[in-house]
Amino acid sequence: MTAQFTYELDRVAKALRQGAVIVCPSEGVYGLSCDASNEEAIKRIIALKRRDSAKGLIMVDANRNFVDEHIDLSRIDKKSLDLMDKNWPGPHTFVLPCFENFKSSAVRDNHTFAFRVTAFKPLADLCLKLGSPLISTSANISGQNAVSSIDDLDVNILIGVDYVVSYECGGQKDPTSIYDSITHTLIRKGPNFKETL
Repeated sequence: MTAQFTYELDRVAKALRQGAVIVCPSEGVYGLSCDASNEEAIKRIIALKRRDSAKGLIMVDANRNFVDEHIDLSRIDKKSLDLMDKNWPGPHTFVLPCFENFKSSAVRDNHTFAFRVTAFKPLADLCLKLGSPLISTSANISGQNAVSSIDDLDVNILIGVDYVVSYECGGQKDPTSIYDSITHTLIRKGPNFKETL
């Protein structure tokens, strides 16, 4: 059975609360998403992508409330906090330290998590309707290319998810920025990242 295609975000948010895994548009490509607080759904995504679980997964939300709750401020300095303020909301992911008691399959093996406050309306609206961050990782098998057209989605992805949110992606051609807030390293430079304060 393949996924159901829909534009109804309320319907998708309800399914996410019940553990659904979905394909959802992002700024540039389609992503695999689930409720970031649902461990079983996160594990479904890792298995579906055939991804190394030690690498962690990106989380997205419409605001930074989750970050403010879970970030370990003893491992980060003011520069990184100011850069987050300057670049969010937007297509910029920050690798952030979290408290050791925060357990999630999305967390990397060095106890950091990758987080983005998105300005892309369909994705932000879905986060708000869910009331929780979403996992957002490219909707492809690991090692294959990410896709920006629904028509290019791998059939193995389509049969492994519950819904496809049918909105188009945001049209961004370059990947989103990824900034390591601990080492002050720009791992990947995307468009319009403001690295200076």
